Amino acid sequence: MPIYLKESDVAALADMPSAITALRDAFLAQARGEAVNVPRTRWAVGKRRLNVMGGGIRPSARYALKAYGSSGYHVLLYSEEEGLLAVIEADALGQIRTGAASAVATEAVARRKAGRVGLIGAGRQARTQAVALHAIGAIEELAVFARDRARLEAFCAGLANELGVPVRAAASAADAAANADIVVTATTSAQPVLLNAWLAPGAHVNAMGANAAARRELDPEIVLQASLLVTDDVEQAKAEAAEFIELHAAGRLDWARVMPLHRLVAAPNVPRAEGALTVFKSLGIGLEDVAIASLVYERAVASRRFSPL
Repeated sequence: MPIYLKESDVAALADMPSAITALRDAFLAQARGEAVNVPRTRWAVGKRRLNVMGGGIRPSARYALKAYGSSGYHVLLYSEEEGLLAVIEADALGQIRTGAASAVATEAVARRKAGRVGLIGAGRQARTQAVALHAIGAIEELAVFARDRARLEAFCAGLANELGVPVRAAASAADAAANADIVVTATTSAQPVLLNAWLAPGAHVNAMGANAAARRELDPEIVLQASLLVTDDVEQAKAEAAEFIELHAAGRLDWARVMPLHRLVAAPNVPRAEGALTVFKSLGIGLEDVAIASLVYERAVASRRFSPL
């Protein structure tokens, strides 16, 4: 019988280290040709819009559909043999899987012993980005910038208590990025919030906030100067990664330069020059949702923490 999992169930059942492992395994399966991602489509329904995406993982015989709009986020998780397994409220799930994807990418491409992190944004997605980097040992100190100073101060205090590392409220986005080994952008900005001139040599950038063709977080020079450009799904990036789309349209970026994350996960320790800039453009994909939904489902059944559908 299918089960129903609430946001509170997901938060209780999905810890970040396990989520990172689940995504790493999903991308490895994709590299072997044993997993598929179905890029997001956006359906206009009158004045509303429904966003739909999906994916499947052959070794676990699981596949899922994720839909979200004005009524919230939901994942429908299926089994190849049993059909519908669960309906899962997926706001928290999305935050967790997006943070975990950045951690997987950072492990694959950021320089070793990176520990100084700059974070631009102080929302729910920003929190899980920091939690995920902390889970892989990539944060020794954190500088955060957001325009709302009161919200920023509260965010920094809460994160310092949660992670047990120094967290400071930066005076500006440039201040947050200065001397950082890793810079994360977690905003919904239509215009760049991070400039190439602010980045230290050898920095790695996780750009995860903008996933629509009308929004961009990065200065075009960051993309052009990067020695390695990575995204979680290249076909989805062709519709959603504005920073890449605009440069390609101008004849300044070949899509062949953009590497899918699964290739890097399958070939870790990618050589990089000491001062090389690297970029992960995170979009949030259906394959990631399948992996985390499966993790949550299995733990829910084992602990009997669920509601009947």
